[in-house]
Amino acid sequence: MRAGSSSWVVLVRYGEIGIKGEATRARMEKLLVKNIKDALARSSLDYVRVARLYGRVVVESYRSEEEAESAASTIARVMGVVSSSPAYRVEYGDLEELVDKAEAFFRNRIRGSRFAVRARRSGSEAFTSMDLARLLGEKLRGSTGLSVDLENPDYTAYVEVRGKNAFLYDSIIRGPGGLPIGSEGRVLVLFSGGIDSPVASWYLMKRGCKTDFVLFDLGGEDQVNSVLAVAYALVSRWGYGYNPVMYVVDFREVATRIVASVPEEYIVIILRRLMMRTASILAEKIKAKAIATGESLGQVASQTLDNMYVIDRASKLPVLRPLVGFDKEEITSMARSIGTYEYSVKVREYCLLGARKVVTHSNIDRVSRIERQLGIIDRELEELVERARSIRIWNLEIEELGRESGRERCML
Repeated sequence: MRAGSSSWVVLVRYGEIGIKGEATRARMEKLLVKNIKDALARSSLDYVRVARLYGRVVVESYRSEEEAESAASTIARVMGVVSSSPAYRVEYGDLEELVDKAEAFFRNRIRGSRFAVRARRSGSEAFTSMDLARLLGEKLRGSTGLSVDLENPDYTAYVEVRGKNAFLYDSIIRGPGGLPIGSEGRVLVLFSGGIDSPVASWYLMKRGCKTDFVLFDLGGEDQVNSVLAVAYALVSRWGYGYNPVMYVVDFREVATRIVASVPEEYIVIILRRLMMRTASILAEKIKAKAIATGESLGQVASQTLDNMYVIDRASKLPVLRPLVGFDKEEITSMARSIGTYEYSVKVREYCLLGARKVVTHSNIDRVSRIERQLGIIDRELEELVERARSIRIWNLEIEELGRESGRERCML
């Protein structure tokens, strides 16, 4: 890092990226930097530059702690970031000068009656991190009269040394970790806007996937607008580094034909298989490598292992289910944490008239016969994909999506 006068910066930590091979690590670090820049730009937060250090990213430079805090909070929502800290960067010549500068910084910031110093050093300096922590702790104890408690401190002073620069901070903002978006290809998510599908999308984004969405329109503009509001809530908090697309496929005529011709207990299974067939066509068109859903094993009648097997046979691509092992309480808690729950509960669930029973152990031969009798061919589904609307999520004017829908609970 180039030398410079003392200034506020943001110190960014990553985890999993650091254990990759050299070439992969460099590629992911560059992608993480790109996504951090996108997050700051979309949040209208200025910066001088974003620098890569070994094991760290540093965002320079800010005029005040408040500006650095704002940037650190935004950066902590970038996938791949383990944590971020607003930090005061100082130059030093030797250990004595570093201890003096650190003591001056922390002296009036210590809260409570017990404190600890945590030091970390990277490089080949003439002192160890233990030397730094011990000397700074002694000096702070002398200047404040407070006691050191390494086990249960009221306040922790952190010092990271990188060459002749040291970063002083006392705040750590936790991030999602994982991999930067864009590192693992594109996935198409069947996105209803309910509690589950946004959480599934979040986990895929955390694993580095560019996640696009397909909404099967069963209820017209009211449904579409409420689902778009959920997608915007997800993307505007976590979708830095790309501009995902919502594909809206008008499925109302298909649903009407299913209800009119399919035995009641198979309506949901046939509907989901036709959605899978259509999603496969769309996914291949946009060069997605997989389809994903928010389903959890055994959560509702259509999500038994037998039914998942039968439904998946309709897809040409792998079907990912990030939430397969989660229960509803865990999914709901995660939806609250990522900021989509309050929007998802406003989305009306559009039931299929007459689908009050769902077979729990469907048979692929029986389902295939019903589909052949229904007679919906791939060309019809291809035409639906060709007519689908594509909406860039970042381009939405969220005020236009503010209408609340009535709520109807239907477990399919």
